[in-house]
Amino acid sequence: MRAFLAVPADPSWSAAAGELASRLRRDLPRASWARPEAWHLTLKFLGEVSEDDAGRLAGELAPLAESLHAGSLPSGGALVLPPRGRPRVLAAGFAASDAGAALEELARRADEAAARLGVEPERRPFRPHVTLARLRDPWPAAAVAAFRNAVDAAELPPFRCGACVLYSSRLDPSGAVHTPVRTLEFADRVRLEVGA
Repeated sequence: MRAFLAVPADPSWSAAAGELASRLRRDLPRASWARPEAWHLTLKFLGEVSEDDAGRLAGELAPLAESLHAGSLPSGGALVLPPRGRPRVLAAGFAASDAGAALEELARRADEAAARLGVEPERRPFRPHVTLARLRDPWPAAAVAAFRNAVDAAELPPFRCGACVLYSSRLDPSGAVHTPVRTLEFADRVRLEVGA
C-alpha cells in the first residue's frame, strides 16, 4: 500500500484554515487545493510498502508516541516550497516550539524505522507544515506574494497535536484519498480533548 505517517489537523485549526483557503482559492490563480478533510502534518512519507511492514513500523513507534507530549504548534505564517526556484507547494507553516521539537524527534525516529524496512531516508530537514495547495502551473511572483501576505496575516489558532496516524493513500482523479490504518495516541491526547 502507499502509506505515510502524519498528525491530522484538529477541527478548530481546520475551520479557521478552511475559511482562509476559500478566500485564497477565490482570489488567486488556479492551483490544486487540498481538501480540508485531508489536511495533515506529514511526519514520514513511506511510499509503497507492504501492510506487514507498515504494521511493524507503527508498532515500533507506538511506545514513543504514547510518551510524547506534543501539545500545540503555534502558527508560523506561510511556507512556500521549495524555498528557491519555482514554487510547487503552498503551505501553512509553524513557528519553532517544544511541540515542533517533539514532532521532529518522532519524524526522525520514523525515518530511521522506515530505513530499516528499505524506505529511502529523508534528505530534507523536517519542516512542520500543512499543504494547502500544489502548483502545477507557475504563478506570477505577485500571486505568490499575495499568498504569503494572506497566510502571514491570518490569525490561525494553534495546531493541536493529539495523535499521529498511519494512513494508506489512494490516488483518485478528484484527489488523494487517505484512509487511517492505525492511530498512535500521544500522552497528552486526553488533556487536549478535554480542553477542546
